[in-house]
Amino acid sequence: MMPFDAIIAISGILVCLVGLVHVVIAYRGATRSAEPDPERVKRFVESAPPIPGHLLYAHQDQCPEARPSHMEEAESGKENQKDHEAPC
Repeated sequence: MMPFDAIIAISGILVCLVGLVHVVIAYRGATRSAEPDPERVKRFVESAPPIPGHLLYAHQDQCPEARPSHMEEAESGKENQKDHEAPC
């Protein structure tokens, strides 16, 4: 290899290394800015409206494990009976 070719090859390697350093610095800056702010997430979750009841159990037909247990059904049945009783 001739001395001129060696200078070009070494300078090309150095340029690539400098480019790699710039890419790593830019990537780190980009990923930091994409991290969620815990305080903003907390405020967003707290400000969300409640989920309507008909949407909470809409997937029960497709996923039997999501159905309430017999104990939960009995408790909700007792509460419903109290709501439908006529006042004395």
